[in-house]
Amino acid sequence: MKPASEVSGESGGASGSSGSGGEQARQDHAHRARPPASNLALGLIAALMFLALLYFASSIFVPLAFALFILALVAPLQRVLRPRLGSALASILTLLVALCVVMVFLYLAAWGFNLVAQWTMANAARLQRLFTIEVAELHPHLALVQDVFLDNFNVYWLLRAIQEVLLRVNSLAGQIFLAFLFLTLGVFELDDAPGRLRRMLPRAEHWIMVSAEVAGKLRRYMLIRTIASVLTGITVWLFAMYAGLELATAWGGLAFLLNYIPFLGPLLATLFPTFFAFVQFESLRTTVFVFLILNVIQVGYGCYLEPRLAGSAFSLSPLMVMVAVFFGGWIWGIPGTFIGVPMLIVATSVWSANQRSRAGPS
Repeated sequence: MKPASEVSGESGGASGSSGSGGEQARQDHAHRARPPASNLALGLIAALMFLALLYFASSIFVPLAFALFILALVAPLQRVLRPRLGSALASILTLLVALCVVMVFLYLAAWGFNLVAQWTMANAARLQRLFTIEVAELHPHLALVQDVFLDNFNVYWLLRAIQEVLLRVNSLAGQIFLAFLFLTLGVFELDDAPGRLRRMLPRAEHWIMVSAEVAGKLRRYMLIRTIASVLTGITVWLFAMYAGLELATAWGGLAFLLNYIPFLGPLLATLFPTFFAFVQFESLRTTVFVFLILNVIQVGYGCYLEPRLAGSAFSLSPLMVMVAVFFGGWIWGIPGTFIGVPMLIVATSVWSANQRSRAGPS
């Protein structure tokens, strides 16, 4: 039999060794919990590859994104019509309504820019002459800067830019057809989609609720945008009529259409009429007046009305919206400027839903 001191020494040593072993285990666990640099590098590579895929496969992803976006908007119409008309007829009618609305938007864009291009072509020489005179009067002592600027400025550059926009709008025909094909498949699958998700995904109910929340936010976003766009278009049209601007109807239609593109759209809807007012009135003072009034209209609806209609439903900062617009335009061109903010709404909504799911009930 060992003495009590030896027994206590052995037990103390055992407890010390177990304590040091537990500390070592905790350190190993913390070390394993830290993400290594290779994970960050792999994440960056995956993000770059995903961006490259979005860019090079834009002919597929752009129609798919628009089809899902339109599907979220028209799904309530299909649900309302289904009990009255049946699933097949309700889906067909929903598709026809969606197609008509899209064609109206495209026709309005082509019609407005076509009128502007024709007017620019008819007044090109006059515009070049007036611009040369005004620049000479504004900068009489900056001959070098003036000569360099006038040598590079040409009205036909503006005409080519407008024609390029028209060509891009007309070239969307193939993507519109593909988007309509995706939309057709989606509308006819609306009834069976929840059941299939429940069979395929372990957390199907969570994703069904998230998709419903995202669709609701997208519908509210488009409702607010439509209200602001209609008011902006009508106000611009009335002001253009009052000021005697030519192409008043075209300016109102383009202001309505471009207002769906945050930041960039209102800027173009302000600069184009101002530029053409300069040619029509041949007065810098009148041109500045037109520019200021158009800015008041855009700021009033964009910075006052829309935030009050939206409330805190989206929680999007202006910087995030601007990045989404320019990033979408960089990846997908003109369609990307329109779909950039809806994609941002989807991303932030999904991220918020996942954070709430991880946090659990408080």
